[in-house]
Amino acid sequence: MNELVILIVDDEPKVADVLRTMLSKKLKIKEKFSIYIVNSVQEAIVAVDMYCPDLVFLDIQMPEESGLAFLDHYKTYDFDVVFTTAYEQYALEVLNNYPCLHYLLKPISLSDLQEVYEKFLAKEGYRDFIRVIKNNQKRYVVNVKDIFYCKASDNYCEIYLKDQKHLVSKTLGGVSEKLQHPFFQRVTRSYLINMNHVDYIEQKTNQVFFKESIVINNEIISNEIIVSGNKMKDLKGLNL
Repeated sequence: MNELVILIVDDEPKVADVLRTMLSKKLKIKEKFSIYIVNSVQEAIVAVDMYCPDLVFLDIQMPEESGLAFLDHYKTYDFDVVFTTAYEQYALEVLNNYPCLHYLLKPISLSDLQEVYEKFLAKEGYRDFIRVIKNNQKRYVVNVKDIFYCKASDNYCEIYLKDQKHLVSKTLGGVSEKLQHPFFQRVTRSYLINMNHVDYIEQKTNQVFFKESIVINNEIISNEIIVSGNKMKDLKGLNL
C-alpha cells in the first residue's frame, strides 16, 4: 500500500532487464514503485516472502522448473500474475487453470504493458486485501474486512484493526481510493469507517459505536468518531 512492488521472474537476465527498463522508464506508473528480478522458481518463492509483491511478471518456460510450479507452491496467492512467454501454445492451459491478470507474448510491447497496468489499477480498489509496512520495514497483507477504520494523520493514514494499528504513507484520500468497497464510508474529513464493524450511531451525538473494542498492547483505544451532519443523511438507510 505504501508503494507498488513488482517482481519479475525470468531465467533470461537480458529479457528481464528489458522488461524492468520498460516498466521503470517508459511506462506511465502513477505511484512510487520498486522492481525486483529473480531467475528461478525457488528464488521467486523466497522473494514473495521477502518483498510481498503486488504484481508478478512470470515466465512460464524456464529450464529447471516451469513458472507454473511457482504458482503450484501456493494454495491461493494474493498478488496479481502476468504470464510472459514466447510460446503461444501455453495460453489455453494457463488461462483455464491459473487465476491471472493478463497473458503477454514476448517480445512484449509497451502498449500491451500499459494495458496490463491500467487493468491492475482498475482492480485495485475492490481487492480483499491491502499491503502495509510494519516497523521492521517488512510488508504484510491485511484483509480489508478486518479494518475497523482509517484515520487521517497529516500526510499519513492510521489503519485500525481489532488488535493492531498500521501507519501508511498515504493520505486518507489515497487510502479511500484503495478501499472502494461499498461497506467503507467516509464519515468526516478525517475518518473512513468499515460499516460492517459498526454497532450503532448515537442519534443525538452522531457518535459511532463499534461492535467490539479495539485493544492494542492491552490498551483500549478510544475512538470518538463523530459523523458529520451531511453524512448522517446518507447513512440513514443503513439501519444502524
